[in-house]
Amino acid sequence: MKIAKITAVGAALAIGLTACGGGDKKDKDSGAEPAKLTAWFMGAANKEEDGVLAQAKADFQQKHPKTQVEVVYVPWPDATKKLQDALNTGQGPDVVEIGNDQAVTWAGQSALADITGNVNGWTEGKDLVKGSLDLGQLDGKTYAVPWYAGVRVVWYRKDLFQKDGVQIPKTWDELKAAAKTIQDKEGGKVDGIAAPSDFTNGFASFLFGAGGDIAAQENGKWAGKLDTPEARKAVEFYTGLVKDGVAPKKYIGVNELAGPQKDFANGKLGMYIDGAWTLPQIEKISAKYTKEMGAFTIPTPTGQVGPAFSGGSHLAVWRDSKAKGVAFDYLSSVASKKNAKAFADQLKFFPQFTDLLKDDSYAKDPIQGPASQQMANVKGAPKTPNWTEADQNKKIIPTLLKEVMNGGSIDSAIAKANKAMTDTLNQS
Repeated sequence: MKIAKITAVGAALAIGLTACGGGDKKDKDSGAEPAKLTAWFMGAANKEEDGVLAQAKADFQQKHPKTQVEVVYVPWPDATKKLQDALNTGQGPDVVEIGNDQAVTWAGQSALADITGNVNGWTEGKDLVKGSLDLGQLDGKTYAVPWYAGVRVVWYRKDLFQKDGVQIPKTWDELKAAAKTIQDKEGGKVDGIAAPSDFTNGFASFLFGAGGDIAAQENGKWAGKLDTPEARKAVEFYTGLVKDGVAPKKYIGVNELAGPQKDFANGKLGMYIDGAWTLPQIEKISAKYTKEMGAFTIPTPTGQVGPAFSGGSHLAVWRDSKAKGVAFDYLSSVASKKNAKAFADQLKFFPQFTDLLKDDSYAKDPIQGPASQQMANVKGAPKTPNWTEADQNKKIIPTLLKEVMNGGSIDSAIAKANKAMTDTLNQS
């Protein structure tokens, strides 16, 4: 699933010579030494990224001194159209970043090169997080490798919790009560929590925490699971935050970045759901309250740490690249242990290597600490090329949440959403 990398996350990252895993010798172009590679990364560049990228270029050119690397930044909202245009015209990049929930979508459209042999020959590749690697595989072949990942947690104002006598909530009931207490004791000047409707990735953690799922494969076909008792329970709770008045209605129809983030940064929200990676952007909006910010894992009905929706990005070689072997050298350099950790640490993500995730520094971080607990139990979107259509284009879950938040029938909204999910995931 994509993570919007606003100004703090953009990029083509560090490339390390030690991680370069030679090209797939089966590729007819594996021995080519191109004059230039083009790499598309999602988001916008910033100085932190640029510093890592400068080192990346230097590392890469130790092995490929004649090859320049042109980095193109593509805003997340434009990514689908940009990639589709590249697929249609044949004018694509050599290496591309893709949201981890969209990797199989593009693989299913034959947009990505089969890099199975390259990954098998990449020494560091054996330590990649298996569950994350799986998100880039289709029909037994690997088309993309994990670059970074993260999970969402609940950000909160430590000073308000202390002032208003609020304890860290572990259950849904406690979360709603905490939001109401803050709202009441702050005289309505601070909203309790944000619950935007266009937020599949955030809502999914509540869905998973209730024991529900988005869809499942049954007898070779996808079946929507939004009409199960567990899913209904999650819809009722999440939309109830708005309907019961502890989350403002102004976030209906928007995502977590279109209002909630700014309001939390400016002290107008007691709690806000997002990943640790959002800290640089919050600081850019306002650093007034950042020292008072903490985080906790997303509550579940029972108080245990439930599965969280795993977000992040994968890297792939585009099918039309004329130098796939060298392109994979660049890809594996960007995603190397050294450079992936440098990128993740600067921008508050997690590198996708099992050994690196054991680093104590993550557990000690006030925001990444809770995220690392949440990261121990993650799930992804339905693994089908049609997921992008269901979520990004048709917005099935956001439409469901929006309809219920606006007072529509929950039974009708769930029935429509579940049918749309089933039909979309099974379309050919």
